[in-house]
Amino acid sequence: MPNLSRRAMFSATAATTTAALYPTSPATAAPDTAPAGAPPPRESFKVTDRRGRQRFLLDSRKPPIIIDGREIPAAQRGGPENASWMIFNDDNGNEIGGILAATTGGSITFDYPGAVDAIKVSSTWRDGVGGAGLNVNAHPTAMPTSGAPKERVLLGWRSDLGAMLHLTDSQGRPRISLQVDVNDNPSIHILDATGQVVSRFPPA
Repeated sequence: MPNLSRRAMFSATAATTTAALYPTSPATAAPDTAPAGAPPPRESFKVTDRRGRQRFLLDSRKPPIIIDGREIPAAQRGGPENASWMIFNDDNGNEIGGILAATTGGSITFDYPGAVDAIKVSSTWRDGVGGAGLNVNAHPTAMPTSGAPKERVLLGWRSDLGAMLHLTDSQGRPRISLQVDVNDNPSIHILDATGQVVSRFPPA
């Protein structure tokens, strides 16, 4: 069988799709100047509970991350600086998900405890290319080795790649790839742990 390695195949589909579907630095419109006589702008709105813990935040700038009472600088959060950010916090004040809306795309994310992405639904469109996708990550404690959470499922569509479903193993390595490309050609690839294709349909 031909060697469709993770770099050659999966990076060209799943990894490329992930990067495109989940924008990290889309262009944003230049800030407008409020017209004369307009009320002063309000760039953020926060809801706190009776204990003073943040439960909801709406902000026009990238906000910090709150975990276990600690505030992690906004610079350590991915995503554009200027966008519409909605952050949800649990009853302990920890971030548990949010919504991002930017000029070229947006996402809805639900987290595991510790502000670790669990599920993300996103869309993007820029320069005539874009798509939408669903990303599912394993919880770090469910992985055999420590580190960043591994992507286990990617379901998406891109205007230049078509529709696809990628399933990975516990190490985040692609093992099954289903795709219908932009020319309506369907394909299924099954890979081993080294990225070697061990079975494909239709046959090469």
